[in-house]
Amino acid sequence: MKRKINIENLILKNYEPEFFSVLDVSEQHRGHQNFKEDVESHFEIIIVSEKFNNLNRIERHRMVNQTLKKEFLSDLHSVIIKTYTSEEYKNT
Repeated sequence: MKRKINIENLILKNYEPEFFSVLDVSEQHRGHQNFKEDVESHFEIIIVSEKFNNLNRIERHRMVNQTLKKEFLSDLHSVIIKTYTSEEYKNT
C-alpha cells in the first residue's frame, strides 16, 4: 500500500488533478515471470488534469513516466496510463 500512496501523492503534487485513480493490479500478474509476492509492481492510473492541455498522448505519458522515475527504479514494473484534460474526460 505504500507505493500506491506514494504514487497518489506524486500525482496530487505534480498534476493538480480534477480527478485521478490509482489501482494496484499486481495480483493479476501472479504466475508471470518476475512476479514478486507482496510487491506493488503493476498499476493502472487515470489522471484528469489541465496540465495535459496542448500535449499529445506520448508527451503526457512521458511526463507521467518521468514523475514515476524513482518508483520504476525500485520494483515498479508496469503502469497503464490514461490521461485526459477536463474536456476530454467529459466526453469519455
